[in-house]
Amino acid sequence: MNDYRVVYEILSDVYKRQAYASISLSRRICLAQNREFVTRFVYGVLQDDVKLNYYISCLTSKKPQNSVTVLLKMGMYCIGSMDSVPDYAAVNNILDLAKELGKAGSCGFLNGVLKNFCRQTPAPPKEKAARLSVTASVPLWIVRAYIKQYGFEKTEAFLTAVPDEREHMRINTELISVAGMKDKLDAAGAEYDDDPEFDDCLFVRNSPALKGMFDEGLFTYQSKCSMRCCKTAEVKDGAKVLDMCAAPGGKAVYISAMAKDVSVTACDIYHHRLDLIQAYARRMRRKLDIRLMDATVANKAFFGAFDVVMCDVPCSNLGVAAKKPDVYLFKEQSQIFGLAQEQYRILCNGARYVKAGGDVIYSTCTLLKEENGDVVKRFIKEHRKYKLVESRQYFPDGEGSDGFFVAKIKRTEE
Repeated sequence: MNDYRVVYEILSDVYKRQAYASISLSRRICLAQNREFVTRFVYGVLQDDVKLNYYISCLTSKKPQNSVTVLLKMGMYCIGSMDSVPDYAAVNNILDLAKELGKAGSCGFLNGVLKNFCRQTPAPPKEKAARLSVTASVPLWIVRAYIKQYGFEKTEAFLTAVPDEREHMRINTELISVAGMKDKLDAAGAEYDDDPEFDDCLFVRNSPALKGMFDEGLFTYQSKCSMRCCKTAEVKDGAKVLDMCAAPGGKAVYISAMAKDVSVTACDIYHHRLDLIQAYARRMRRKLDIRLMDATVANKAFFGAFDVVMCDVPCSNLGVAAKKPDVYLFKEQSQIFGLAQEQYRILCNGARYVKAGGDVIYSTCTLLKEENGDVVKRFIKEHRKYKLVESRQYFPDGEGSDGFFVAKIKRTEE
């Protein structure tokens, strides 16, 4: 199977069956001759999805059938963004793929649209929000929501920030020193930079040479915002901590190592997610109390039992769209209300589980206030025994930060 066919099959999984891009890619990448090419191609098309849909709407009189739309997106992305492939070759490769897929009858249409695209890229819309939607390739309803909440200039800044291609590495200093990790990276020829915010972290260029060190538990990949969230908890020696939505386990594992004799109970709703937490903890040589629990249902056995409760709630994930470009594909504005209701129920339960004087850490990896500040404000308004200590919204900045919200809420009395 040639690489264009592999890309098409992965994109079809995503567009037609709403598969996760990362899962479909991992299943099919073994068929690729050039894995780097296929990965870049797939993620590039998904990242530019809104933009490519706009181009198609400008160059066609009616929406093509799904399979032809995928072929057009592939061709347009290749022409517009892959300098290593000449335009004529990109068009010919798409036409050959169409024939291979039994779509020879669409070749004339594909050829005409793609050649017109080669001649001139359609100009973006003139209206500011619509123009930003196309240039940043973000759904228009999301752009308008951001502009309403943060203003145009702020929205444009974080939506057009160029993602940092490096990975954020947290070193397991119980197994190896920072200097020792750098020695290993130097020996492996790996590229890395210091993180000025966390002295036990580095920014690294991912490479196969790192896999063995990762598997040994010498380090893990953990975002700056995830670590900031854990730091907000200010966990003390001997603390009892509950992580209500813990999979895959990064925050629970990190918190367990932040002070002496910290006891962490890590919960999630599905057995396979508990397996992820267990694997993470085992690799990093940490011991967690892992339990199956629905965070939206009150557990009386946990009432008033913990010094810190982490509520890293399910959310729209819009703050990490740069890393997960399929996040935008099937999101609808109507879904946000339902998410906010679920988030509020989880926060209410988490508040029941914390001791008087203890803290609840509420966090999301999104930018919409409906899921962030609004949820916290509603909770504080309706629960007088709790006060907001601090809250912060992080934005994608191209320097290692994602879109992330964290709030610290203290229980003030019994």
